[in-house]
Amino acid sequence: MARPPFSALAAFEERKIPLAFVSAIIVALSIFIPKTFPLAWFGLVPFLAAINSNSLRSSLAVSFVFGFIFHGAANYWLVPTIADLGPYTQSPSQSMVFWALIAFVLLLLWQSLFFALFGLVAQVILQRSRGFASAIGIGAAWLLTEWLRSIGTFGYPWALLASTQVAFLPIAQWASLTGSFGLSGLIAFVNSLFFEWLRWNDKRFFIAAFASLVLLSLLGWAEMVRLNSISQKSQHLTVALIQGNFGKERWRPDVTFKELDEILQVHLSLSEQAAKRGARLIVWSETALPWRLREDDLWGYGANEIQEIANKMKVALFVGAGDWRGGKSYNACFLFAPEKMLLGNNVYHKIRLVPFGEYIPGRELFPWLGKILPRAPVETAKGNLWEMPTLIFSDAKLRIKVATAICFESLFPFHLRKLVSNLPSQTSNANLVAIITNDSWFGDTLAPYHHARVAILRAIELRRSIVRCAGTGVSAIVSPAGEILQSAGWNQRRVLIASVPIINIRSAYLILGDLPFVVFSFLALALIFSCFGRLRLKSEEISEVKTG
Repeated sequence: MARPPFSALAAFEERKIPLAFVSAIIVALSIFIPKTFPLAWFGLVPFLAAINSNSLRSSLAVSFVFGFIFHGAANYWLVPTIADLGPYTQSPSQSMVFWALIAFVLLLLWQSLFFALFGLVAQVILQRSRGFASAIGIGAAWLLTEWLRSIGTFGYPWALLASTQVAFLPIAQWASLTGSFGLSGLIAFVNSLFFEWLRWNDKRFFIAAFASLVLLSLLGWAEMVRLNSISQKSQHLTVALIQGNFGKERWRPDVTFKELDEILQVHLSLSEQAAKRGARLIVWSETALPWRLREDDLWGYGANEIQEIANKMKVALFVGAGDWRGGKSYNACFLFAPEKMLLGNNVYHKIRLVPFGEYIPGRELFPWLGKILPRAPVETAKGNLWEMPTLIFSDAKLRIKVATAICFESLFPFHLRKLVSNLPSQTSNANLVAIITNDSWFGDTLAPYHHARVAILRAIELRRSIVRCAGTGVSAIVSPAGEILQSAGWNQRRVLIASVPIINIRSAYLILGDLPFVVFSFLALALIFSCFGRLRLKSEEISEVKTG
């Protein structure tokens, strides 16, 4: 039988706003400083204590504060990033500072609404249940909160709770079963068990939380051993990343041809070096060439030189550049390879675009938005090419089907799953993932490091090797178990080369996706709320009988 509530916790619960503030900072630290990953196991406890209130209004306010502080810490880089865009949007620097602050505040308000929703649901759960039922409900509510804030036009799955575990791969392995949202739910479940221990001064919940962490770790470690055994027996491919380290200055309106030619020559030279060291597949970053490499069917400057390298060295090159077709500009990744090596499409157009960055949503309905908002000189069009190319390395008797994602797209687990699964075409799955990005806009902040760590979760979810090339860093080659084989830091010119396993097994997440866990979470909450309703009705009936 549970003991009376822990008096010390009751005293802390009176300081609701400070509790929410401390909890938000703890969770943010565990996301952006990987070595602090254990903080995520109990970082939500102060937040849960703060929303454990009889007042829905109080819980709503506390949850909103938590969301505002957490996303403020997680997205602080947005202000300097937008403020520095003046020269590239043809807008005065002072106005860009204004728009940076507006965008920052609006983002925080939007994201905080999801935490407010979580707070409302969690408050009801905590007030009307206890123990394991409460922990399951909190885990389900957190999973749904992260899923909801990731879908739709304004979906933004930045700083998911699951990303706290990329420094502790045994627990991170669960993403191959549950996906990132499910892993976040598991972490919230453990947090709730620790809270139940403090709430009721009942050691059973502490033991359950500790045992859950041990079990998750042991099973995850066993899965890593199994996967590494599979990887060792699989065919391997030597891949290379070219981190050219040309910053956003290459987009200046007054950039010279000499500067642009230097970009091309450096990438060509480093690619030839990589090929001589045994690389068969070479990846350049997003917009590595900051111009239109192709306009309709006419190839632009640099295309011939890249194709010559591909033919001469018998390699495949993935090159980020612009593609102009039918009067529309696409953020593209071109594939250059010897003719007999390539089957299928030779270009991928970015599908998931950044709202208000690459395009203005709702511009057709509200044309005045395009007149007042700062924007790039040319708006990016949404791609629709889902079919992935196939590369045939006949000498190694190896067929590689590569799923390509560009920058922002890598944040979305379900988008990468769709790319790897080739769902629209129902053809064979991709067995390698290439992520290209240009993170120079972030500057020297924590953002490019967190963005890079997202690739670890994608590799685990999909059980695919991932080659992630960022123009100015952080680039990485990641194994299907999430191990970083090679990496290059910020503001470095580097060539990364590694032999990666090519495996074709399908993870549970690749097969099932998020839907089973989303449905389970809805059903769990429905069941808990239904039981609450029946228990409350029964309590009221007993009270009426006693009164009568």
